[in-house]
Amino acid sequence: MKRIGVAIVESAGCFLVGLRAPGTVLAGLSEFPGGKCESDETPQACAVRECLEETGLAVIPQMQLGTVPWDYPHGSVELHFWLCSLAHDLPPGLAPAAPFRWVPASELSQLTFPPANQQVLQLLQQRVQQ
Repeated sequence: MKRIGVAIVESAGCFLVGLRAPGTVLAGLSEFPGGKCESDETPQACAVRECLEETGLAVIPQMQLGTVPWDYPHGSVELHFWLCSLAHDLPPGLAPAAPFRWVPASELSQLTFPPANQQVLQLLQQRVQQ
């Protein structure tokens, strides 16, 4: 089972969300920054590394939101979700690397994420409603 570190980056009421590329597994679905853990890497360190590689943004893990094992037709994964904050304030007008963008928390439910993300999306919606 592949371990996946996922960074859920929150800033000013928005979350960092990307779109899976055409021709990839789960193409066209929304996603948070993340990827496969290296053999000697913790899921937390993986989430931080993958976020920097995919978006150009450095983040600081704040808390683990959960671990979700999931069986897809293409393989089994264990997703480790980490709520993160930005390591530095963003200069005005600086956007994350495409295909990532800032999505208001109220709009997350309008996006289509992989099924394994549903549990953490519900948790994020509860946080927003509090």
